[in-house]
Amino acid sequence: MGIMNDGLSAHNMALTVPVVNKFSATARITAVSSGINLAYGQVDGRLVIGDDEVSISSITSMYEFPYGDLAVGTSESLHIFRDGKEISSNVHETGIESISGKGDYAVAIDGLGRAHIVNSAGDSIQLGESSVLFAKVGPKIAIATESGKVSTYSYDGEMHWERPIRGEVGERITAIGWNGSTLIVAREGHGLVPGDEEALEIEHWNSEELIKRFDVNRRVISIDGPWMGLDMGGIMRDEVLVAELSHPVHSLINRGDSCLAGSWFHLHFVTQEGMQWAVETQGMVEKVSVNRDGTSVLIAGSDQNDYTDPEPVVLIDSTAEPTSLIEEETAIDDWAEAPAIEIDADELYGDNVSLEELAGIESSELSDAGNLLDALNDEIEVQALDVEEEDLMLALSLDAVEIIAPKPDAGGDQSLKASDDGTAIVTLDGTGTEDPQDRINSWSWVDDTGKEISDSPVVRVRLKQGNHRLELRIKDIDGRWSSDSIDVRIE
Repeated sequence: MGIMNDGLSAHNMALTVPVVNKFSATARITAVSSGINLAYGQVDGRLVIGDDEVSISSITSMYEFPYGDLAVGTSESLHIFRDGKEISSNVHETGIESISGKGDYAVAIDGLGRAHIVNSAGDSIQLGESSVLFAKVGPKIAIATESGKVSTYSYDGEMHWERPIRGEVGERITAIGWNGSTLIVAREGHGLVPGDEEALEIEHWNSEELIKRFDVNRRVISIDGPWMGLDMGGIMRDEVLVAELSHPVHSLINRGDSCLAGSWFHLHFVTQEGMQWAVETQGMVEKVSVNRDGTSVLIAGSDQNDYTDPEPVVLIDSTAEPTSLIEEETAIDDWAEAPAIEIDADELYGDNVSLEELAGIESSELSDAGNLLDALNDEIEVQALDVEEEDLMLALSLDAVEIIAPKPDAGGDQSLKASDDGTAIVTLDGTGTEDPQDRINSWSWVDDTGKEISDSPVVRVRLKQGNHRLELRIKDIDGRWSSDSIDVRIE
C-alpha cells in the first residue's frame, strides 16, 4: 500500500494557517496539553510546563484541569503539578496508559485496564471495572470495556446505568463520546447478529433511554460532540459525512460548529460545509490539545523513523485567518533545514531494506507467493476465445453462482510477556479468513495509527510493552474492503 495524500484535493489543500512556534524535543513526544499552560512530555520522562522543566519516569499522558493543575501519567505513577511544582503523586505499579478529562474530573486508565476517577487535588477513586478500553467524562463518566460493556458512573464512583448488550454472538465497542447530555456509542457486531441488527451502528442514549440508532458504512473510532472520525478515512457530523480522508481519524476535538481532526500528517479544520484548511506536520498527528478559545493548539507526533531526530511540538492558532499554501510555508517546506538533494530511491534505501525495517518493525513473511505468481505469469499465454459477446453473456448468466464475500479473521486477542528489552515478537495470522471463492485481491495489516505493517496474510512483528490494536484489512476483486481486528497486550 503506497503512501496516499490523505484524500485532500488541491482545492481542500488550498488554505492553511501559520505555525506560531515550534518547541524542540529531545525524545519522542508522548503527551501535550494546551490550556493556561503549554505543556508536553516525552518518553524519556522530560516534562515541560511553561518555562519550567522537570524529570520524572516515562510520560504517557496528561490533562489540565480548569485552573491550571496538570495531571501527568507515567509508566510508574500519577502526578499532579501546580505552577510547575509537584503537589501529589500516587504510585501505580502497572503505570498509567491514558488520561482523559473534562472540567474538574479526569479518568486515568492503568496498565491493567482499571479506571480511576481523579480530581485536581490528586484524590483518586477506582471504579469496579476491568479491561477498560475507553473512558469519557461528561455529565457522568462513561466507561466501555473490551467485553462490549458500556456503563455510566457518578463523579463519586457509583454506577448509574449499564447499556444492554445486543446480539447473542457478542459485539465490540469502537468508540464512545458525549454530545451534551447524550451518550454516543459506536458498536460493531461480531459476525451475524440476530434480528435486524447491522454490523456497524451508532446509538444515542439520553437519560438511560435509546433515542436514536442508525447504520454506518465505516467503523467509527473517535467521537467528540456531534463529530465522529472514521477508520477508513472521513469525518461525520451526526449522520452526515462532511469530509473524506484516506487515513484513520484518531484525534478529534469538538469546537461546536467546527472540529479539529488529526489524520496521517495533517491537522484538519472541518465544518458542516467540509474541509476549511489543513496544516501539514513533520510527524504523524498523534497528540492534539487546544485551549478554550482555540488560539493555542499543540500538535505532536512521530514520523515513525527511528533514524531521524525527534519531531518538535507545533503550536498553531486555529482562529487565525487562513492563507494560501503558496503564500504561507507552514507545511512540509517549513521543516526543511537543508536544501533538497535529488537521489534515487535505490541509492537511498538499497536493495535489501524492507518497508517494515524502515518503519522500525521486524517482520518475516511466512509465504513466498510472489515468486510463485511471477513464475506462473511467465508460462501464461493470453488466448482470445471465439465466442460471440451475446453468447458469452448468456453463458455467464446461466452459470452464475451466488457470490460469497470473503470474511476476514485476524485471529484471537493475544497477551504475551515482554523480554528483557521490553518487547515481544507477535505472530499476526490471518489465514483463518474465509474465502471459498478465492475473491481476495489484497491483504493489509495496519496498526492503530493507520500505518501498514505488511501486505501478507501472516507476519511476525516486534511490539513494545503496552496495549496494541492491530487490524487485518482485505479487498476483494470487486474493490470491496472488509476488516477484522485484534487486541495485543505486551506485559
